[in-house]
Amino acid sequence: MTVLSTKALLALADYDEARADYMRFLSMDTPDDKAVDDAMVAMDEAHIRFKQEMGDLDAPTHLRPV
Repeated sequence: MTVLSTKALLALADYDEARADYMRFLSMDTPDDKAVDDAMVAMDEAHIRFKQEMGDLDAPTHLRPV
């Protein structure tokens, strides 16, 4: 079993929060496109931080252009 570092756990928490925001903004009657995009970027950034903390030296520096 892998013990996660504090930074990895924070990245997971940030990802979960951004994903909740993404789902909330996306499910609005009239989705806020900027808020949805910002939440996707936040999810990507948290995912990258998590991968780097877990030792993935080939983690992308970004997953989609901002």
